[in-house]
Amino acid sequence: MTQFEKHQYWTAIVNQQQDSGISIPQFCKQHDVNYATFHYWLKKLKQTDEEQIVHKVIMNDSLPLDSVVVVHLPNGLKVELPISLSLAQIQTWLKALQ
Repeated sequence: MTQFEKHQYWTAIVNQQQDSGISIPQFCKQHDVNYATFHYWLKKLKQTDEEQIVHKVIMNDSLPLDSVVVVHLPNGLKVELPISLSLAQIQTWLKALQ
């Protein structure tokens, strides 16, 4: 399972628990979900929601084609991508690095 698939899966589980109206321990017991794992993902999903910040990017057409765009990711990674990449290529790289 990819990280994206895990994120989707646990988002659904957490939403299901919240919609159920029962406590987390009861929900975990009834659905055979590990209690510690549930809390790990609950915390991770809350952090993801709080940490997502969108920044407007302005590209200057006069930059040399060998320039790079530096992206600092929330997990501490720093990525340097060639400015010549298309938007689709940049999105592909960012998804792969999540």
